[in-house]
Amino acid sequence: MKTEIVKLSQIKANEANPRQIKDDKFVKLVNSILVFPKMLELRPIVVNDTFVSLGGNMRYRALSFIAQMPIDELKPRLADLQDFDKKTAAEQNALVEYWERWQDDPTAPIIKASELSDDEQQEFIIKDNVGFGEWDYEILANEWDAGDLEEWGVDVWQDDSQDDDKTGDSGAAKNGSLADRFIIPPFSILDTRKGYWQARKKLWREIIGDMGESRNDTLITAYEIKYKDLYQRTREHRESLGVGFKEYVEKYVPADVLEKEAGKVLSAGVSLFDPVLSEIICRWFTPAPGAKIFDCCAGDTQKGLVFGQCGYEFTGIELRQEQVDINNRVIADRGLPVRYICDDGQNVANHIEAASQDLFFCCPPYYDLEVYSDMTNDASNQASYGDFLAILANAFKNSLACLKDDRFAVVVVGDVRDKKTGFYHNFVDDVKRIFADNGAALYNELILIETGASTALRASRYMESRKVAKMHQNVLVFYKGNPKNIGKTFPKIEFSPEDLAVFSQEIEGGDSDEM
Repeated sequence: MKTEIVKLSQIKANEANPRQIKDDKFVKLVNSILVFPKMLELRPIVVNDTFVSLGGNMRYRALSFIAQMPIDELKPRLADLQDFDKKTAAEQNALVEYWERWQDDPTAPIIKASELSDDEQQEFIIKDNVGFGEWDYEILANEWDAGDLEEWGVDVWQDDSQDDDKTGDSGAAKNGSLADRFIIPPFSILDTRKGYWQARKKLWREIIGDMGESRNDTLITAYEIKYKDLYQRTREHRESLGVGFKEYVEKYVPADVLEKEAGKVLSAGVSLFDPVLSEIICRWFTPAPGAKIFDCCAGDTQKGLVFGQCGYEFTGIELRQEQVDINNRVIADRGLPVRYICDDGQNVANHIEAASQDLFFCCPPYYDLEVYSDMTNDASNQASYGDFLAILANAFKNSLACLKDDRFAVVVVGDVRDKKTGFYHNFVDDVKRIFADNGAALYNELILIETGASTALRASRYMESRKVAKMHQNVLVFYKGNPKNIGKTFPKIEFSPEDLAVFSQEIEGGDSDEM
């Protein structure tokens, strides 16, 4: 069987084909063909002797749609596609010219299934649409860009049976199984690069909506990171002009292009708390649904909204009024037991009763890594590391007084470098000391491994001074009370055989807490 090129008008759609495609998937198929027409040569339409399609029915329909598309609609549609944007100017022009020529005489590559009997043709229609394999989520998450996969129409994050728009009676979202107990292996290594973690995170981001509007550009300020795709794509042009990337951006790149490029960075230049971490911590370290959780350094809604969706009460103390306003806007009309109070975290006892809370969960400022405001009582805005630590020590001491006995306190921290010397402050151990001094000893220490979308750029720059790019944080779990009471206070977590199979797979895959 050989491939032929025939006029598109010769092909007939197979109206009896049982495989259909939803509107949004059809749009993605059209876009995929528009930006990568060579794919059709590798996947020609299979037809019978009367040119009725047996395989590639949807590709035929997509080509028919493109053939009717006015060229003044086709060009802007191409311009909006991420894969088109990755091409050079010459490649973009060539692609537009290709479709202009093609629309003058629409064709399609085909293969005739003349050697197949009628029964075999029917069998082929079904088997051509059956997928016997399954995606390896870890490889997809680690080797491909999630945005590319979504634009290419790959359903790796949820199956068709999941309903994205429903919530259960308890308020727990059913977006892609969010209402179900999510399987995270209870090991000391939490790997956010895993496909299941990235899928979960994507669904939570869609539910939450807040992308840290009040803190834009506090963390990712380097143009090379903020516009990383543009940085790679314009290298030759910049070299020909003899200008650096920042000057190039400011002088030669239109504002709308910069906005689009910046939008590719999920957090828009802001450090956002991982909602999946919030979910597993509240499920692992609270005694029962409906438990009370609080935070003296609340930040954005990533923690509180997850707690509320999972059926827990949450109170967040946040120093910045603009962040509180955003948080209240995000949680408005959701009917969740979540509240945000604008005040200094050191004053937490003014708003929360003593010994009334079931979990303290906090991700404090990492000294001056992100400076959130110019307020004198902002821990991130202190003149020295000692002054910063004194504010945290007071806030943590007062917070522990609000926590019930026989309860956990979880703090997410990471060592930070002194911006002048480059040496690390001993932040993680200092936090451990503060809690121990106030009657809460370290009970667990987890390592949160994070995705590194900009790690290569940072690593290259850091290694000039032999600094290794950091990709992990420490999740410190403290316990206030008598650990012998944990079994009485916290219910046993039962794992199903399916859970245990996943845990075993994690171990066999090389994950270990022996480091």
